[in-house]
Amino acid sequence: MLGSAESPGRLVSMLTAAAIKLRQRTGRTWLRAMVRPFGAGGGHGAADEGVTVWHRRHPENDLRGLLREFRPGIVIANSLSREAMRWVLEDCVRHRTPLGLYMREEHSITHLTVSALPLDFVIANSEHLAQEARSAGYSCTMVPSIVDLGTSEVSSTRREVVLVNPVAENRPDVLVELARSRPDIPCVLQESWDLPSEWRHVVQAWVRRSPNLELRPPTTDPADIYRHARLLVAPYPSGRPRVVLEAQHNGIPVVALAQPASSEAVGPGGVLLAADLSAAQWSATIASLWDDPAEYARLSEAAYRHARRDEIAVDNIVAAFEAAIEGVAA
Repeated sequence: MLGSAESPGRLVSMLTAAAIKLRQRTGRTWLRAMVRPFGAGGGHGAADEGVTVWHRRHPENDLRGLLREFRPGIVIANSLSREAMRWVLEDCVRHRTPLGLYMREEHSITHLTVSALPLDFVIANSEHLAQEARSAGYSCTMVPSIVDLGTSEVSSTRREVVLVNPVAENRPDVLVELARSRPDIPCVLQESWDLPSEWRHVVQAWVRRSPNLELRPPTTDPADIYRHARLLVAPYPSGRPRVVLEAQHNGIPVVALAQPASSEAVGPGGVLLAADLSAAQWSATIASLWDDPAEYARLSEAAYRHARRDEIAVDNIVAAFEAAIEGVAA
């Protein structure tokens, strides 16, 4: 069951915040009953390659019905807020269904360090997150996320520098500076989804000042992102971004922030830069790599090979995941 990327709505956010405060101050949970009907139900799931998938705005509120109807042997949760995860755990305990956490972002560690949830197993998609879980007292297996590389495969013309998801925390100022200092390099800020309106105005103002800087709208075809990419810039402050693997699969080197999960993902197929470097320093590094054919060719070959390592082969990931949950199902 998949959640929506939409914001939860003001009423749901207010009720959830009130329910959290009531639980923290009094230990009572009756206010949850006012929140839980939101996003539950809404039609049957659709089959996707033999697997039934439900899309719900608030999947944590629909789980009870699925537990009653289908009686699954196991539930695996990821990317939920702490309160939503508490609700999921209570439903699973009530139905005597094992619950595991698949950690894919930094926030997920708070289910272990803040909530201290009694989970049946924990899996992480990076060794960094797995170590965090172990430090919190949980056994944890590292299993990378599966990425469908066939959808992003393309023969790139290698004439652009691309940064995907140009929200403020992802340092789009790096490409703004590169476009300013190197008007000969086409720079692309690629939206993953529509930017918030206020931030969009900021980005559009940057674009108007630099003819070689483009804000590109979201696309349903991942190959479009890499069709003309020579370099991927990935200053993401956390997480193991899918785009790194997609770019490297096409032999496109990555210039990334040297944070633990990204460092694992980039490996030898790119350049890692410290968090305290300025946009001008990032720009200088990118420009140097752009101008050095020999170094670019070396990193391109390394990226191509790194994207084909055994660890991320789909069959190996599936086998590792199955091994991690073996014996857990009810």
